[in-house]
Order: sequence, then structure tokens, then C-alpha cells
Amino acid sequence: MEINIGSIVKIICINNIVEGGKLIEYNVNQMVLELFDRSMFIVHDPLKNVVAIKVDPPAKESREAERVFVEEELVPDQYYRREDLRAMKLAELHKLRAAEERDRARELLRSKKITAAAEKQFGYPIFTKSLLQHPKKKAR
Repeated sequence: MEINIGSIVKIICINNIVEGGKLIEYNVNQMVLELFDRSMFIVHDPLKNVVAIKVDPPAKESREAERVFVEEELVPDQYYRREDLRAMKLAELHKLRAAEERDRARELLRSKKITAAAEKQFGYPIFTKSLLQHPKKKAR
């Protein structure tokens, strides 16, 4: 199998070393990986020392910007140059949202009518029945 240079691979060596990274060089004598922490990992005689190689599929490239469909371009209503004014604007929006949520909750509470629950009738135990005929107590 052909392994392309630059592909992301994960190798397992015979002494249980597992490493993964970008393949820099691969031939019969050595295999060089650039690990994710930018260090190099060199395997001498990979035909004898490598047990398994996992090759990740290449990542798909994103689409061109011209092909992306945007229905409406969002434009801010006002730009604040100072950061504290921008933060103040966000804080005002949060306050407005919280006030709207409080109003909705108040309306829900006023619209609900509380009715009295039906009373449960409890009786006396019947000692003439055997214990097997009584329902078992529910365990919590």
C-alpha cells in the first residue's frame, strides 16, 4: 500500500510504542513522523519494527466564498469605537431580555388558576384478610 507524504498517520511499533503525526519521510530504511507537539519521531527499519499503521483520510477543503449563499448580510445598527460603550450596549440588551422574561413569567402566573386538590380517603386496615392479599408497600 502506498502511503502519501504529508498524510496524518498513527503507528504501533513492536515494543508497544504508539505515536501519531504527519508523515515526513517514508522509505525502506526509515520512517520520519512530525508529532503533534512539533517533535520528530524516527523509526529505523519500519518493515521490521512497525506492527500497524493507521492512515487518516485527507480533510475536505471548504467551499469557495463565492459559492456560499447568504440571503441577508447583517449590518450593525451602530458601531461603538470604545469597548466600554460596546459592553454597555450588550448589558442593556441583556437587561431588556431579562425584563421580557420576567413579564412573560408574570403573565403565566396570573393566567393559571389554582384549584384545590381532591382529598385522599384513608381507611382502616382489615385484619381479617391475610397479608398476601394486601398490596405491597412501594420501595423508594
